[in-house]
Amino acid sequence: MEMQPTQASESGSDPVLDADLAELISGASAECALQAERYRRIDSAVRRAVAIADPLGGRPSLDEQFARRSITAELALVLRVHERTMVGLIYEAGQLCGTFTNTLAELSGGTITVRHAREILAAAVFLPPALHVRFEREALGKARTMNVSAFHKAVARIRDRLHPDALAERVATSRADRRLVFEPDADGMAWLHLYLEAEKALAISTRVGDLATEAQKEAAEAAGPEADEATGEVTGETADGILGSGTHAQLEADIAAELLLGLPAGSPDGESSHIPTLAFSRPEVFVAVPKLTIGIDTLIGTSEEPAELHGYGPIDADTARRLVTQAPTLHRILTDPLDGTPLQLDPTQYRMSKSLRRWILYRDETCRFPGCTRKAERSETDHTRAWENGGLTVEANLAVLCKKHHRLKHNSRWRVEQVGRGNLRWTSPGGREYMTVPSRIQHAPPRAGPPDAESASALEPPARFPDTPPF
Repeated sequence: MEMQPTQASESGSDPVLDADLAELISGASAECALQAERYRRIDSAVRRAVAIADPLGGRPSLDEQFARRSITAELALVLRVHERTMVGLIYEAGQLCGTFTNTLAELSGGTITVRHAREILAAAVFLPPALHVRFEREALGKARTMNVSAFHKAVARIRDRLHPDALAERVATSRADRRLVFEPDADGMAWLHLYLEAEKALAISTRVGDLATEAQKEAAEAAGPEADEATGEVTGETADGILGSGTHAQLEADIAAELLLGLPAGSPDGESSHIPTLAFSRPEVFVAVPKLTIGIDTLIGTSEEPAELHGYGPIDADTARRLVTQAPTLHRILTDPLDGTPLQLDPTQYRMSKSLRRWILYRDETCRFPGCTRKAERSETDHTRAWENGGLTVEANLAVLCKKHHRLKHNSRWRVEQVGRGNLRWTSPGGREYMTVPSRIQHAPPRAGPPDAESASALEPPARFPDTPPF
C-alpha cells in the first residue's frame, strides 16, 4: 500500500536517527541485490553442471537428471538448506533468469523485495506462458509501491483478470480439493487448516472475530477488568461464569474450538466457556454476511464479470449473485467504473452520516497507515484535517485509521495530508514520506488513458448534492 520512502526537505530531524534509518534503507537495498546475485549464481551453477555432466553410459536425459540431482545436493550443503528448499530456489532462479528477467532486475535494484518476486512467480504458475510477459509488467507496476501483504492481494486480482479460463470454471475445479488438514507443531500445539470456499471461510472468520469482541465486552462490563493496552488483553468473569480472558487472537482460537467441538457454556472438563452469552440468546446477530461489490450488469445477469468479496478478492458471478439473494440488506453506492470513486455523496455535516461512513469503510477496507492491514470495520474514521482546524466532514477529508495509528497521529510527530482521490501522504518524524492509496482505487483496473490530475482542491466541499443520496 505504501511507496518507497522519500526524504522531505527541511525535516529538521535528529542526525543520529537519520543515519540509522539511512543505513537500514541502504542495507535493505544491498540485501535485495545480494539475493538477486544469489539467484544468478544458482542458475549459472545448475546450467554449468548440466552442460558438463559426466556420461554414465545411459541416455542423455538420464545423465541430465542425475546431474541436476547432484548439483541440487551440493548447493543445499553450500547454502545450508534442506534439499526440498533447494529445489524451490533452483526453480525460482530458473524463472528469474529466464522468463522473468525484469523481476530479477527490479530485485537487484532494490525496488522490490524477494518476497515480491516470489509472489509474482507463485501467481504466474496459474497462467499460460503466453501471458507471462504481460502479467509481469502489470505486477511490477504494483510491486514497486506496495508492501508484500497488499501486493499479495493485488497480484491475485491481476492473475484472475488475465486468466483465459472463466473464474466460475476454476472455482468448480478448486472446490473439489476442499479439505481439513491437521498439522502438528511444537510444545503440545498444532495447526488446523480448512480449505473451503472463500465466502464461507471469510464468514467463519468474521463470525468468530465478532464473538471474541463480544466476549471481551461482556467480561469488561461484568467485572471491570484491567486492560493491558500493549497486548490488548482483557480478563474478567461474567455473572454467568463465562470467562472472557486473553487477547483477541487467543479468544478467537478458544471460541472456534468450542464451536467445532460443540461444547456448551461450561465444558465437561471444568473450564468455563469463552463464547459470549449473546451468541446463545441472539444468534442472528452473528449471521455473517460478507461485504460484496457487484456491478449492476453482473447482478442482473447480462455480464459474467467477477464481483469483489471484501477481504478476499474476485469471486465468480454465480457465487456473487447467490450471496446477494441471501443478504438481508443491500446498500447501493454509485461509483466511477474506472477508479471506483463515488459519483454522489451526502451533504457535509459535523456528524458523519451512516451512508458517508459506509462509503469510507468501503473505499479504504483497511487502516490507511503505511503497512497496516487492520480491517476498516474494527478501526476508526478520522478527519485528516481536524474539524476544529477547519476540516470538513467530507470524503476528501476522511480516512480509516486503527486505534493504534489514530493515537499515533495525534500523539507523535507523524503527519498526514490528503493529496486528492483519497490518497494520503504520510511524513515520519524523520522527514520520510510514504503514500497510501485507497483500496478501491489501488485495485482498480489500469486506465486506458492518462490518469486524472490529483489536486488538493478535492478538500473543498462539493457545490451541490442530490436530495436523495444513492445509498
